[in-house]
Amino acid sequence: WSELTDESYCYGCYESDFEAPSQLILIHGDTSKVRFGEYFAQDDDAEVPSWFTELFDKWDGREYVRTDGWRGHYDTEKKFKDIKVIATGWTTGWADETTQRKAKFNQWAESLADGSIPTPYPIYFLSEPTSNVFSASMSVFCKEKDYENVTNWLNEAESSVDFHKKVVN
Repeated sequence: WSELTDESYCYGCYESDFEAPSQLILIHGDTSKVRFGEYFAQDDDAEVPSWFTELFDKWDGREYVRTDGWRGHYDTEKKFKDIKVIATGWTTGWADETTQRKAKFNQWAESLADGSIPTPYPIYFLSEPTSNVFSASMSVFCKEKDYENVTNWLNEAESSVDFHKKVVN
């Protein structure tokens, strides 16, 4: 049974849905995450958290964007309501001379997630599969009502000494 679609599916469909899931992480004090596919979602306790279902009225699956006949990526944040995207792009765990800025982004995200840089407002990180197995699409967003406060806080944090010690250097 899917709490997202309110429909019944076979166990094979359940397993298949989590073979290449998207992951949404909410950072605000604690870090909460949910993995989701087309029909199912679950956090680490195999529950669907209310903060996840509050992001949409009716779930109708993820948004896949084809860039050609063989490649593409998910762009699911477009389906969430009352959010404002702060940044979007892709990242990789395999930094080289052309992707050093990705390593800096990853360090910044990890510093937020582990609490090294406390977040005064809820911030969401959406990681989704791409056709490149070494890369993931990333979107960072917040609730529309928090956007101005979040961007002001990010601008202040970026100019702080702690931010540069933890992320930039």
